[in-house]
Formats: sequence, C-alpha cells, structure tokens
Amino acid sequence: MHGVTHNITAENAEVHSRKGVVASVLAFVKSPKGVHSLVVLTDVFALLLSGALFYVVRIHSGLLSDIEGYPFVVAMTTAVFAVMCWMFLFWFAGVYINVHNRALFDEYYSVLKVILFGFLFLVVAVYFGTESIPSGQRSYRLLTLLLYFLLVSGCVGFGRVFVRTVVKGLRRRGIGLRKAIIIGDSQRSRQLLDLFRATPELGYQVVGTVRTNQQVSQAFAQYALGTVDDLNEIIQKHNVEVSVLGMEHERDLVLQLMTETAVSYTTIKIIPDLYDLVSGRARAHHLYGIPLIEVNPQIMPVWEQHLKRLLDIGFSSMILLVGLPLWVITAIVIKLIDFGPILYLQKRVGLGGKIFTMYKFRSMQTDAEKEGISWTTQNDPRVTPLGKILRKLHIDEAPQFWNVLKGDMSIVGPRPERPFYVEKYTKLLPAYPRRLRVKPGLTGWNQVQAGKIVENVEFVRERIRHDFFYIENMSLRLDVEIIFRTILRVLQRKGQA
Repeated sequence: MHGVTHNITAENAEVHSRKGVVASVLAFVKSPKGVHSLVVLTDVFALLLSGALFYVVRIHSGLLSDIEGYPFVVAMTTAVFAVMCWMFLFWFAGVYINVHNRALFDEYYSVLKVILFGFLFLVVAVYFGTESIPSGQRSYRLLTLLLYFLLVSGCVGFGRVFVRTVVKGLRRRGIGLRKAIIIGDSQRSRQLLDLFRATPELGYQVVGTVRTNQQVSQAFAQYALGTVDDLNEIIQKHNVEVSVLGMEHERDLVLQLMTETAVSYTTIKIIPDLYDLVSGRARAHHLYGIPLIEVNPQIMPVWEQHLKRLLDIGFSSMILLVGLPLWVITAIVIKLIDFGPILYLQKRVGLGGKIFTMYKFRSMQTDAEKEGISWTTQNDPRVTPLGKILRKLHIDEAPQFWNVLKGDMSIVGPRPERPFYVEKYTKLLPAYPRRLRVKPGLTGWNQVQAGKIVENVEFVRERIRHDFFYIENMSLRLDVEIIFRTILRVLQRKGQA
C-alpha cells in the first residue's frame, strides 16, 4: 500500500511539474518581452546561419575559387563577432520596438535598412582600406561582401516570417494579444471593434468600449465598461495597453484624454475625421481601409534614447572623476562646519512615478524641515553661509551625477519633485503627472528659463508649461542647447542662494 501511495505521489509531482513548465512557457509567450525575446533569438540564429552558409559557399562551392581558404573555427569566430555587431546595430536602430505590430513589409524594411547600412560600411572599408591589394582581388572581395549581404538579408527575412507565422498562430489562440479599449462611438469605431474581435491575429483584444457624453448605438453600448469619467479605473483594472479614440467632432475631449488621463501612458490610436485628413494635419496608416493615427508613448527615437543614455553615462563619469578633488574638499568643509551629515538624501518621484533617493551636498541646517516641508526660497534663512556659495555655484547638485549614473535621472529633463508636491499639485492641476512620462533631469528647460522660485500655483503652471515644451520637443539638439544654457547660467552665477 505504501508503494502504491509513493507511486501516486510521484505521478502527481510529475503532473504538477509538467503543468508548471507549460504555465511558464505560456507566461513567456503571453508577455511582450517573450515575443521580443523570440525575435531576438531568431535573429541571432539567422545571423549565425548566414555566417555558416557564407563559409560553405565561399570556400567549398567553387564559385569563388580565387579566394584563399581559412579554417572553419576562424570563420565561425568571425561570424560570432559579426552577430554581436549586427545585434548592436539592430538594437541601436530600434528594430525591436513594437515588433509585429506593423505590416510585414514595414517590419522587414526597417531591418533591411540597417543591413544595407552595414553592407555599405563594409564596402567603403574594403574599397578605401585596401589600396595595396590588386584591383582584381579587390573586386572578388566586394563580390564576397555582396554574397554576405544577400545571405544576411535572406536569413533574417525568413526568420522574421517564421516568427510572424508563429505569433499569428498564437494570437489566433488568444495568446500574446494587446489589451485595447475603444473610446467614443462612431461608424468607424464600430467597424474597428468588429474587425479586432473577428481578427485576433492583428494582435488586439478589445476588453470593452468607453462612452462619451454623446448618444451611443446599441452595438457600441453592449460592450461598454463605463464612461470617460471612469477611464483611469478602467485602464488600471483591465491593464489596457492601447487606447483607440473613435469619437467624432469632440476635439477638446481628445486633447483632454491624451494629457490628463491614464490614456497618455498607453499607445494611442486615433480615428481621424475627414477634416484632419484633407487639411493634411494628420498622417494616417490604414488598417483594412480604416485610417488610424498612432500616437506612441515613445517620445524620442530609439537611437536618440540610447545615445542620450550614453551621453549621460559619459558626461557624469567625467564630472565625478575630474572634479573628485573638489568634491572631497567640499565634503570635508561641510563636515567641519557643524559636524552634520555631508549629503542630504531626499525621496523624489521619477519616471513612471517610481520613488528614488536623490543625493545633494547638504546646504541647509540639519533641522531645516522641523516646521514642515517647503520649497527653498530666495535668500532662504535655513541655508547655511557655505550653502549659499554651494548653491550659487551649483556645487550642491554634484552628487546627483551619481543618480544619473544609476539611471534614476538624466542630465536633462524635468526636475524631479517630492511625493508630497506631486500629490498636492496633481489635485490642483490634473495634467501635472504628465511630467512623469520622461526621466527627470539634473537640469531642464524650466531651469534655464525660470526666474525666482515662488511656491504657488501660478509658478507651478509656468513650470509645467516649460516641462511640457521639453517633453513635446525632446531631442538631442534640445538637450545640448539646455546644457550650454545651464553652463552659461552657472558662469553668470544665477543659481538659487
């Protein structure tokens, strides 16, 4: 009997183990990161395969017999290095963003542009970097590069088609769909509702519709989850990733939803009216004849985001290392004056509402907030004599370069605020949380534009206006301009004292 019980227990454990494996696989496939990882792995395999085929065709096919042979181990080592280079280019160019939410041609075209760029770079390197090689052999090398380009393009293309086929099959089974809501009733929004429900391979699962103040049809109302007043709760409850705005002639409402609600944190698709299309103010792509404008929450191009992060790391590292003697002296002087803490640690609200600890050289008395939280004002009596100097020269901000290195902040962006103020001003100004859509910065457009700091709603409105200008115009060019303007203000000693 004991043996039978042991066998049943073992079988149950095996069943649970299998269920756990299946659940893990399904969780991996359902997540956007899972599909992303599948595409990345397929690209790696395709690039390795193209390297192996290149070796076989070049060395063993006899088509390029004038080219000298080399060992297979050397060939594959070179192929692995090439894969690393290609994957970096793919990542830097952003070909993995919103993967498979585009038409196959658009998706492959974005990849092909990167491959073509790499091919042209290799051609230039061979043509101008091999003057000592006879022209005949140089022609053979260019021919081998063309062969490599065709193999890489073909293998990666077939890999993308394979993954797309797999993903479409999963979507037909309800796996890997992006949860969407349709806001506003119109003929086109009802058409889109029917299309998404009938064609899951498009990648969308409509969890329901949202009514506006306009009268709605029965076909739209039967899927309604609530009204626009319930929008934030609906998006949070159903984990909505895509918001389709289908209302007609309600432009003020569209702007309000895009800036003052949780819609701004989703991918936004707008069904335009004829005026938008005719006037040329909107550029739309078509989904089975239905025009859609897509507003992606991704504000900067991917390559600019990566370059911005590299600049953050490089600039912060340089400031911290080059200025190390000054930072050490500053720390010693702060400690000797009143034997209080050197650094002032404060909780701030970062990207997406994430709380992080911000570091500053202490410029105030140790009991500065004994009477409560308040902004630092011009000639604030709580600031120590040394603190006035540190603030004028902006030396007190130097430890924040460590926050930049950690990734909590960027060199340029809206200044991070304390949770107390975020909560306070969100109640007064519903659009305030939009500042949290980008990583906070050590300096920003408001810092190079604003005058005296005054803790009132009017000043906050002006700060928001400056921050929104930066968010809507984010670019490396604007970041460089803000950095130069900040340096100029520091040299002019226009800091807060």
